[in-house]
Amino acid sequence: MTRLFGSSNTMAAVALAVALLAVSGSSQAQQTPSVTATAPAPGGSRRTLTPPTAAEQGASVRAVLQRAAVLSQRISQMLEEARRESDIIRVTCLNDKLTQVNANMRTAQSRLTAFENSPDADQRNHEATVLSVLGQKFQVLDQEANRCVGQDLYETGSTKVQTDIDTAMLPFEDDVATPPAPPPPAVPSLPSYASSFR
Repeated sequence: MTRLFGSSNTMAAVALAVALLAVSGSSQAQQTPSVTATAPAPGGSRRTLTPPTAAEQGASVRAVLQRAAVLSQRISQMLEEARRESDIIRVTCLNDKLTQVNANMRTAQSRLTAFENSPDADQRNHEATVLSVLGQKFQVLDQEANRCVGQDLYETGSTKVQTDIDTAMLPFEDDVATPPAPPPPAVPSLPSYASSFR
């Protein structure tokens, strides 16, 4: 056994480390705080978080559908413009994004109907969560539609190009008007022929 670990002192140190890890793991498991429904308020005091009411949830899920309708209309306009310009790449890309937006909109409308008709609070919370995820999907599709037309390339803000030339690195020696002559081509040297006869 001492051959594996080197000495009995090493074995004792390993055993002590394992024991300390076991004790700290059990004390951490006992000291794990329970999740509380409070959050720090701006003034430093703690306030209790309350779940949103049904009216607040209804307003947020309807806002998802309104943003989706605006997005669908905007992508349709970009698609018509691409068709007028006969840009087949943009037409294909935008048509795909519009199809995805419309499909997700139909899903969102059915989820909104289920949300409004559900008497169960848990079911309403579920539908609101699904609609929130669909809202994030609409944001992604909006960004992808902008990439289809290259809109994200144009929104870079004000740019300025500045070129600095280090004159110390220029290859011209005396006169800047005459460039240096190119060096002569390298002549390959062939290795000497080695004979197999001596």
